[in-house]
Amino acid sequence: MNNQLRRLWLDNRRFFLAACLIFVGGGLIGYFQAPAVEAMVSSLMDQMKEIAERIKENGGGVFATFWTILSNNVLSALMMMALGLFFAFFPIIGMMANGVLLGFIISKYSSVGISPWLIFSAGILPHGIFELPAVLFAAGIGIRLGALSFRSVGVLFAPHKLDRLKNDWYDTLKQFPFAVLAVVVLLVVAAIVESSITPYILKSTVGEQLQQLNLLK
Repeated sequence: MNNQLRRLWLDNRRFFLAACLIFVGGGLIGYFQAPAVEAMVSSLMDQMKEIAERIKENGGGVFATFWTILSNNVLSALMMMALGLFFAFFPIIGMMANGVLLGFIISKYSSVGISPWLIFSAGILPHGIFELPAVLFAAGIGIRLGALSFRSVGVLFAPHKLDRLKNDWYDTLKQFPFAVLAVVVLLVVAAIVESSITPYILKSTVGEQLQQLNLLK
């Protein structure tokens, strides 16, 4: 197991880094250009509202919150991984959009005097320790598949690279099930924390301030 994890990390770390850079870039855009991206973010906020509504419809308890968050995150992560096959378009757009959304939310709460670091440490970090690496790694796998798709087109003009490309496809697809398992396990832990621990931390630190600017109204 440890050897599999180590190999998985070593083979995909540069794609993970690419996903991180895209996410951070999106976050900076969302934070510093909040007014300019507000129209785009509104559709993403609608998706968050839908998730909140689903939680209420399912009873609003910890388990309903856990299951709704987990199913949404797992579906998004698996789509980024699998649809990366189409030249990495989906994982790149997905990580950029998520970064912009996060930066926008932090910017909005900052506008009412809530420290961005407090929002991050209280509302994101507890579950984000598990969720962010899982999502970024899923995007990295998708980007890796996209890179292989580009190389598959390129090999038409450079047939001598075919054997290496075949080996890289084989290694990637062989690792794919284990990568999915690793991502899902991290997302399960993240959903547990986000549904049971994060709300209490937020309420005890910035609960009253958050009510001043309810972005999900």
